Amino acid sequence: SLLGPDEIDRDAEQAALERIRTSPVPVSTMCGFLPNPERDGLMVVGPDVDAARLWSYTKRLFVRMEQAGIGVIGYGSGGSRFVPDGFPRDQALEQVRHFLQMCATQGEGCGVRVALEPYNRTDANLINTVPEALRLVREVNRPSIQLMADFFHMRLNGESFDELMEAGPHLIHAHIAEPGRGHPQTTPEEHAAYLQILRSAGYDGRVTQTGDLPAYGSPVEAATALKEACRSS
Repeated sequence: SLLGPDEIDRDAEQAALERIRTSPVPVSTMCGFLPNPERDGLMVVGPDVDAARLWSYTKRLFVRMEQAGIGVIGYGSGGSRFVPDGFPRDQALEQVRHFLQMCATQGEGCGVRVALEPYNRTDANLINTVPEALRLVREVNRPSIQLMADFFHMRLNGESFDELMEAGPHLIHAHIAEPGRGHPQTTPEEHAAYLQILRSAGYDGRVTQTGDLPAYGSPVEAATALKEACRSS
């Protein structure tokens, strides 16, 4: 939404790009791919998918990402892939495959890669686990469609971090946040285990903190501890 992919407004677009380019913290990835999908006609699954709308929206977004020098966007957007009651799940999965193929075609022309994010079972009812997402990435089989690891969703699902070992070659982004949604339920030891499994799986990219980690006294303390955990893995 920061890039305003629905705005046909050159001044607004340039203002957004300038804000990103001058940020004191480099913007290297984006999330929130399909905000308010039902309201804005950006559903990926179900009976009301608008392929032309998804195409034009994604094209504008990826072009602006290229202009801003941003190469990765996460595809979580659980609401966009929420399968309605009575809708065939096989058809829904095929719709997601089609969407990811379209993203690959758009992204390969703009230097943009999509990191498919498994979502916990409360926030989405399709592509919930790392193995499910990995299977889909392999089926799509495009270099610009890869995988994200997220401590938050894995912990809510009760998944073992060992699931990341097979996924390692496809990981291009990772998230961490407290799944207690503001209430500390996880420990620094669990955070370190997650990071160490990522390292063991061959992942050496960024890990973005996407929410509070109240096990630490401050965001700086959290970042320091997490970086130390990476170094010791």
